[in-house]
Amino acid sequence: MPKENKYPIPEGFEPIHQTEHHIRNIGEGFYRRDEEGNLIMAFWIKKENCNSADVAHGGMLMSIADYSLASASMPSRDKYVATISFRSEFIAPAKIHSLAEVHTSITRATKSLVFGEGKIFCDGEIVFSFSGVVKKI
Repeated sequence: MPKENKYPIPEGFEPIHQTEHHIRNIGEGFYRRDEEGNLIMAFWIKKENCNSADVAHGGMLMSIADYSLASASMPSRDKYVATISFRSEFIAPAKIHSLAEVHTSITRATKSLVFGEGKIFCDGEIVFSFSGVVKKI
């Protein structure tokens, strides 16, 4: 179990050069692409991300899922999007000191909208699923 503030870069991931303050407050994030080019982000679940049961607070999971969906929808860092719809389901607890891997895929894109979905995995188990729509700005 990692010590507080001593979480390693997960194997195969690169650090996110974070510009979003609310996500930076969650903690350092990491990213990679899967074989199909889909975005995978990862965040360590630290004590400050947890509720009194030492599992990730639902708001933290929703924040990283929404951030991942928006990031996957942006063709570049200077092409912004805004979330217009977000749906989520809590499936299992995400335990403290586990690595939350957010797997996001884009299912459809139009001239002005992007539709996507994803799942958050901890220790190989699905803990959260989500889908949403973002508007290109």
